[in-house]
Amino acid sequence: MKKIGVFGSISTDFVATTDVLPQEGETVIGQSFSTQFGGKGANKAVALSRLGKQVVMFGAVGDDEFSKRALNNLKNEKIDIKNVKKLHGKIGGIANILSSRKTNMIVVTPGANSCVDEEYVKSMENEIKKCDCVVAELEIPQEAVLVLSEICKKHKIMFVLNPSPIMKFDKHLLSNADLIVVNETEIKRLPNFKSQKQIMADFNGKLVLTTGKRGATIFENGELIKLPAIDMPVADTTGAGDAFLGGLIDAVIEGASLKNAVEFANICAGLKVSKLGAQTGLPTLKEIKNFLKK
Repeated sequence: MKKIGVFGSISTDFVATTDVLPQEGETVIGQSFSTQFGGKGANKAVALSRLGKQVVMFGAVGDDEFSKRALNNLKNEKIDIKNVKKLHGKIGGIANILSSRKTNMIVVTPGANSCVDEEYVKSMENEIKKCDCVVAELEIPQEAVLVLSEICKKHKIMFVLNPSPIMKFDKHLLSNADLIVVNETEIKRLPNFKSQKQIMADFNGKLVLTTGKRGATIFENGELIKLPAIDMPVADTTGAGDAFLGGLIDAVIEGASLKNAVEFANICAGLKVSKLGAQTGLPTLKEIKNFLKK
């Protein structure tokens, strides 16, 4: 079984749903409220575990009750949590999410996630070497992710980067990545962006662009190839990007072409948006097989 290391945030989501998201200074009435497990890193770990992969989580939590519950949840999802750092006197990450049927707005308070630093990553080098692939996002400090990318490059381990939330990048972080996944907002903030086709050509086929309900785009043989999303009723878009990335990595490390991997990832994302919850709505391999049979 392929082993995948996930470096990223472990958080608790406070989710309010509403028909229409508020504009600046506006108050709207919500339909429901729930507390859910989240964090871009934890979401990706759960997505991959549910697809049958052996997943090792790297990150940090506090000693508050929400952190304890988040860690137990990962354990229940069959994810190896022995390398997660537990910090005394810190709170875990918190995400405040406003969600409508069409889109969502998210404010993230990092908490313990901000303590996933360079020294922690360096101390995990021997554990990183045991992985076939490592994925990271940027709800943990970019400096730590840069060190991680260098360790992966040193040991010839596939490194997948989801540069979200978007920020100014160290150029070596992007060049060290074997695969980069961005959305339509993020791609415009990549260095030297002029057009989608230009930037995707510059990255020589290792950049995947997700386009929401339209699916995803890749660059092959000098052209942009658009791969449509599956048509599913939308209940909650939160976590769709994590479901997509989980499906993409799962397929790529099993030898699929990038085109076929994106097609599989589109199915994972489509099944996710049809259900509520950033993590609870992530599809299992059995659900995907049942969908394909239908």
